Amino acid sequence: MTTLRTLIWFVVAAVAMLGAVWLAERPGNVTAEWQGWRLDTSVGALLVTVVVLILVSIGGWLLYRSIVGAPGALLEGWGESRRRRGYRELTQGLAAVAAGDGAEAQKHARKAEQLLSEPALTLLLSAQAAQLTGDRDGAQRAFNAMLEDEQMAFLGLRGLIGQALRDGDQSKALALAERAFKLRPQTPWVVHSLFDMQAQTGHWREAQATLESGIRRKVVTQDKGRTLKALLEVERSREAEREGRMTDALTLAREAFGLAPERIAATQRLAELQIKTGDKKKAMRTIERGWAVAPHPDLVPLYLEASDESEALRRIGVVRKLADQNPDDIESHIALAQASLDAGLWGEARRQLEIAAGTNPPVRVCRLMAEVEERAQSDPAKVHDWLAKVADAPADRSWRCTACGAHHETWRPVCESCGAFGTLQWRAPGTYGHILPPEVQAAPALSAPAPAPAPPPPSAGA
Repeated sequence: MTTLRTLIWFVVAAVAMLGAVWLAERPGNVTAEWQGWRLDTSVGALLVTVVVLILVSIGGWLLYRSIVGAPGALLEGWGESRRRRGYRELTQGLAAVAAGDGAEAQKHARKAEQLLSEPALTLLLSAQAAQLTGDRDGAQRAFNAMLEDEQMAFLGLRGLIGQALRDGDQSKALALAERAFKLRPQTPWVVHSLFDMQAQTGHWREAQATLESGIRRKVVTQDKGRTLKALLEVERSREAEREGRMTDALTLAREAFGLAPERIAATQRLAELQIKTGDKKKAMRTIERGWAVAPHPDLVPLYLEASDESEALRRIGVVRKLADQNPDDIESHIALAQASLDAGLWGEARRQLEIAAGTNPPVRVCRLMAEVEERAQSDPAKVHDWLAKVADAPADRSWRCTACGAHHETWRPVCESCGAFGTLQWRAPGTYGHILPPEVQAAPALSAPAPAPAPPPPSAGA
């Protein structure tokens, strides 16, 4: 660029020199008369005079503009400096929020509000600073003020939802989440939060509409959406049965099982309804299909009920037919062992439990082995040995939330620890968290789940 400018100036100087030489070779005089005045001069002098007058005029105009525009320039410079200081305070405030220093964040937020005439930029900082210092009213005011700005309304709703969740106000949180969903139905946290809230409050149809919207917008994967829809239909089936609509209940249960036969709740629900409506053979086929992909001990009593077999020895054959659908799973061997134990066949019960035990028998197998040895009136030392192994045995499969790791004694659609829907799966964890017995009816927690230990790799899914 410097070379180009030098070249341009060189060309201009050369042209000027050529022009001067051209004029010198062609001398001439200029005479002008006006109002009795006479002017005699050379052509060169006249041209120089004209150029000088033009340059003086340009200089005068520039001086005039600088004098007239000085106040505006000063004000603009002062305003620009004010904005720069405001942005600096805003940046420092956000850094203080990230560091968890509420008092420092509030100080910078106040200065940023004074320097910047753009509330949209400072409201979020003010709200976060208020939250850090425990000023709930200040945070509420800031979040409500955000609702008045089209660009900030979504952030304001998110903040208000968080406050409503902390207050345990489920209806308010749900209403705010619905507003947020209308603004941005493609945002993942909105879809998942609204879906869980609707499921927690039993709004199954609304939850299904939210789920289908999430699937269409690819916020929810097809596979996860299929499973969640199946579990929603399980709950809608229960609701229909309570209302006396048995036909609808059975239809919904069939749809749920067709969508996700690997989910134990879907298998159990359809089989229960088929038994209630007297279609026991279909119930047995349903349980057999479910057992093939996801065995569970609760399915065994249903299968025996559907078989109408009451004689203990014959029940072994019934259970064997079920176990043959998934012969290598531990649940199949335990089911056969329990049926043999009930029929008094100690040897067969022991054999099935030995297969189930493998090299590291879980708690349930140890206890059943102790029961077999006790009822077979074997050496009391063997009973004691098996009971002693219980303390160090691996934990049994249980209903465990894949979102927060909480354990439940029975299956529930919503985890009572974190409030997530459809996250309970039958699997064998390495360690236990807290146990929630069936009789505990804790209020669903809509807020973010408490930190839980990292789950070990599952040994089986449901």
